Amino acid sequence: MEQKSIELENATAELRAANERLKELDQMKDEFLTTVSHELRTPMTSIRSFAQILSDTPELALRQREEFLGIIVKESERLSRLINQILDLEKLEAGKVEWRVGSVDARAVIEDSLAATKGLLSDRTVNLQLDLPDPLPPVRADRDRLHQVLVNLLSNAVDFCDQREGFVKVEAATESHVLRISVTDNGSGVPEAARESIFDKFHRSFSSESDGVLRTGLGLAICRRIVTQFGGRIWVDDTSHSGMRTGARFSFTVPLATG
Repeated sequence: MEQKSIELENATAELRAANERLKELDQMKDEFLTTVSHELRTPMTSIRSFAQILSDTPELALRQREEFLGIIVKESERLSRLINQILDLEKLEAGKVEWRVGSVDARAVIEDSLAATKGLLSDRTVNLQLDLPDPLPPVRADRDRLHQVLVNLLSNAVDFCDQREGFVKVEAATESHVLRISVTDNGSGVPEAARESIFDKFHRSFSSESDGVLRTGLGLAICRRIVTQFGGRIWVDDTSHSGMRTGARFSFTVPLATG
């Protein structure tokens, strides 16, 4: 009888904990949807406002017209990225992604990813440091998805790095049967308590201390899904190892190609 009572108490405690977790997830989902709605509305508002100004003010100087058109293009790209992230995450979770896994030239993917984010780096005047061994062994992955992971991490690094003297470092190293790739920034870093939850799809964060823009964190959730599919892992730690006072280092592993 006593044993049954103990088992019942344990089961009740587990159900209570599960219920609290469900409530927590439901609240996180609601907050996430609020953030997504806000992040969608922000670029849409900018696009509409500046387009209206251009339409209503034909006498605007050429310099102003070019400036406003540039803002419209950037906000359109931002809107497209968010929509694509939402769709990508849905496909990944539903198992609808077609994976093309094979031997991939890791150096070529890293260089292509840097080229894809060149505009972001130049806009923020970010100092980029590249530390890749030669030769860099091929990895077993889907090339397009590996590129997606790197572009996400590089974009985040630029968003979070110091706004006055930005610094981003990309490095790679072979460890046993995997290749570890890391992207480091000199931003405000990630609190130790958030280093696991930051990869959750409902996690929210500010892009920097200076602009205070709230982000959905979808990019990191997508990165974890992709890296896990490859059989690797992804994590974040601080940059104290490199002598920097602040910053974050995002690292992930990809299995080496064999044969």
